[in-house]
Amino acid sequence: MRTILLILLLASINTMKSFKEYLIENQQIKCDVNGICKIIREYESAGNEEKILGVYKDSKGLDTIGHGHLITKNSPAIIGKAIKDPNRVSRILASQDRMTPEEAESLLRIDVESRLPTVKKLAPDFENYSQELQAELASETFRGMTGKSPKAMQHLRAGKFEEAAQEYLNAKDYRESVRDETGIAKRMKNLSDAIRMEGQRRAKSQAASKQTTQAPRSSSTSQTAPSR
Repeated sequence: MRTILLILLLASINTMKSFKEYLIENQQIKCDVNGICKIIREYESAGNEEKILGVYKDSKGLDTIGHGHLITKNSPAIIGKAIKDPNRVSRILASQDRMTPEEAESLLRIDVESRLPTVKKLAPDFENYSQELQAELASETFRGMTGKSPKAMQHLRAGKFEEAAQEYLNAKDYRESVRDETGIAKRMKNLSDAIRMEGQRRAKSQAASKQTTQAPRSSSTSQTAPSR
């Protein structure tokens, strides 16, 4: 009883937030796989935290649930890993029930962890990238966009970061999004910028490494006897 009263008291400190919002913000289950989950949340569900707990239509009109999980024939089995009750899974997919925020987080983690091998195959040096590039690359790969730009990914694998950054934006999807002012352009630009920053980061690191490995010059001058 005391625990419940304490929670209610803490939740009431900020009168602008409901008890439900307080619980959502302080949930224990968090998906934070190299920052990838955070990026996906920002792109897919920020501002729609209530909506995504049930089935909804994405920007293309396709049935989606959670933080951007596209509903397919495999979804019942995948969602079942986050929600152990098969009956609830069926009801949720039939729009007769809704997930909890914790279940949505679990589904996000399952999706990210199951798709990471595809990203790492696309970019074998993935583990050595900055966390920002890892997150942006994973997000765009999950969305199917990096597969549309094989030349950019080829440059990335070769360590040609500037070329990869430029080539990724040389795409019909990017140009159309800029024209139509949709969010796709921003996501593509963010990945392009992260690729470019990775190249700059590595160049600085290599320059610093080269400086530290150079032998220091001797302060003494060599004295040689004059030849006779």
